[in-house]
Amino acid sequence: MKALSKPMLALIAITLTGGLVIKQYQQSQQARALAMPNEAVQQLQLDAKDGNARLLELATLGHPLAARLVAERTDDKKTAAQWLEKSAEAGDSKARYLLGMAYLKGDGVPQNAQKARLWFSTAGEMGIYRLGMLTLKGEGGAKDQAKGIEMVEAAAKNNDPAAIYTLGNWYRYGDYLKQDDQLAVKHYKKAANLQYVPALQELALALEMGEMGLDINPAQAHSLNEMAGHISHCKQDHTNEVKVFD
Repeated sequence: MKALSKPMLALIAITLTGGLVIKQYQQSQQARALAMPNEAVQQLQLDAKDGNARLLELATLGHPLAARLVAERTDDKKTAAQWLEKSAEAGDSKARYLLGMAYLKGDGVPQNAQKARLWFSTAGEMGIYRLGMLTLKGEGGAKDQAKGIEMVEAAAKNNDPAAIYTLGNWYRYGDYLKQDDQLAVKHYKKAANLQYVPALQELALALEMGEMGLDINPAQAHSLNEMAGHISHCKQDHTNEVKVFD
């Protein structure tokens, strides 16, 4: 085998050194991106000039929150799901929940209850309700009614509005729990205070019709419907507690 000439050896050395420098630079960039506090990443959403580009850059470098925010701002569901997966794999709990919902509904990914279960199980408290409902119904895995009910009740104790509303339905119609209108109303009101639209609508209808032991109150029913309509179309966060009911 012919020995390489000195110029060729020098070129190889320069190439290898250059590759190493580039790799070290990329690693340095990624480390700086991952070290950026979540508060600073959130603030980028308010930067109308450079915010989107900077978020995309951080997301590409692997920042979990940046990847999730890019996903949430992306209209294309398939692309959004891809960013959610990057964020979820990097450890963002909300991204794991949202990815679970994507698989549950088939938004941007093939519908797959088994994968939905998997992601909900890694999403912490955020995923308990959905995981409980899948377990209750036996979707995407083994069916365990008692465990499913227990998980839904646990999620309600953690102030998950969907779980609280579901308990209201169970009490109202006697599904899984003993029928009790008073407890149904109690849970609907609690979910309504968390600005949960279905609970607001359920109570509005009950106040229009005088159902579940409630007195007919057209004015309050109208107010609740107005609130539900606003929340349904508003892009701002509506997850904080508002004392609609005592």
